Amino acid sequence: MKNTKLKTAICMVAAIGMIIGCSNQSEPGANGKAAEPAKNPTIKVALGTRGIPYVEGSSNINEDKYVKKLRELSKTDLKLELIPHREFNQKLTLLLAGGDLPDILQHNGINTPEVAPAVNNGAFYELNDLLQKFGPNLLKRIPKESWDSSAISKNGKIYAIPSENYVRNSVVYVRKDWLEKLNIAVPKTIDEYVAMLKAFKEKDPNGNGKPDEIPFSGRQNFAFSDVFFGAYDVIPDGWKYENNQLVPNFIRPQMKQALELHRMMYKEQLMDNEIFVQQGKDWDAKIKGAARVGMWLHDPSYPDKWQSEVRQSEPKAELINIPSPTGPDGKGGSGLGSAIGNVWSIPKSNKNPEEAIKFLNWFYSDEAQKFLDYGLEGEDYTVENGKIKYKYATTVDDINKENMHLMFMRFVGPSYLANEEFMKGRKDSDLILNALKVANSEGRKNDGLGMELSPTMQTKPELGKNGLWMETAAKIITGKDPIDSFDKFVEDWKKRGGDQIIKDATDWYNSVNKK
Repeated sequence: MKNTKLKTAICMVAAIGMIIGCSNQSEPGANGKAAEPAKNPTIKVALGTRGIPYVEGSSNINEDKYVKKLRELSKTDLKLELIPHREFNQKLTLLLAGGDLPDILQHNGINTPEVAPAVNNGAFYELNDLLQKFGPNLLKRIPKESWDSSAISKNGKIYAIPSENYVRNSVVYVRKDWLEKLNIAVPKTIDEYVAMLKAFKEKDPNGNGKPDEIPFSGRQNFAFSDVFFGAYDVIPDGWKYENNQLVPNFIRPQMKQALELHRMMYKEQLMDNEIFVQQGKDWDAKIKGAARVGMWLHDPSYPDKWQSEVRQSEPKAELINIPSPTGPDGKGGSGLGSAIGNVWSIPKSNKNPEEAIKFLNWFYSDEAQKFLDYGLEGEDYTVENGKIKYKYATTVDDINKENMHLMFMRFVGPSYLANEEFMKGRKDSDLILNALKVANSEGRKNDGLGMELSPTMQTKPELGKNGLWMETAAKIITGKDPIDSFDKFVEDWKKRGGDQIIKDATDWYNSVNKK
């Protein structure tokens, strides 16, 4: 009897233990099964490839090891949709028109022709409240001036999150080995630059006995080739506030002088005769593949990459970044762009916008910055005695791979260029630091930076830089029209709506520069 009671007591205790044990497990769902742990939020991001070979050469970017690591660290089910670099604006327009939008969309600003209509039609969330609740790092680390930019907000409402544009202007790249071979000092003025280009054309610096050198090359619509306009302070897509008006540089009197200089350079074959139509791949082939170009412009962030690529064709090639030609006012430089890089908007088709904000907010964490600067532990760096030992890139392929974490995946946050410790150890660091020093010491201000496209310009795009002015400039430079045809162009431009554009621009300038 006693044994029976004892057994009963033991069974009751065991049963109670099972109940208590079960109460510490996952609670059953409505169907009686244990509830599954919360899943990481799915976030679909559409973004440009930025012309990075590692990215554009990927057969499946979502299976890439860096993307997988980004997924793991950010605790998201991240899915990337790539937009080709060379077709970014066209593809973006089609994407917005189609309506099948991602959770986060990269673009160049809410005031751009591609995106402004979508903003006006209510396609994107207003982010003010979401940022207050879920984006403390974003609000704290991104300057107020960036939030106030017309690329980001409209009427006090924020529609995009800005990335940082650490480098705002291009710099001059020159074949240093050509300068040394021809015993040419680094040029400073327009005349000294012209003399250098003439020597590149006439004195066979590549030593192959053929007159095949291209002294100065650029790309279609004067991309990466505005430095001689900068000498006269008339960067073609810039604006100047003078005589109580905000006017486009391409109608200012100094533009006529700049066109006359280009006309002479074109006639004497000091500049690439394909500059008006040349695409990036053809330009690259001349500079890197054939090593025939003596001078060009580009971003100062990676002269080491340029030098490595030119050396694949000419092993002894050396590059140097030098100050831009100075003009009549003793200054020079290419146009200074915005402190804002690419921006990120959240379409209203995203039913969980707070997750998108949390994701972008994560990029300002120490964990994110370590990953973006140094990549994958065990592959890109090791840790010795508590310190990171980074495997700096030494080949072109290494640099292209490195740009995956240094640039492509850095959606927002400070640039790796601001990490002094990282930059000091980089191969050819002197080359890079010199390029950044040159960039920071020059550049032409654009008084119209951040201005929305005026209604007149929207309905008459031919009045923009790539319309009537580009046509006139091409005819003058190639000698088809006389230099004085510029005066007729200015007169026609004003009559066709230019006067209204100037009025709209001046009103905008006065509104944002109230004293």
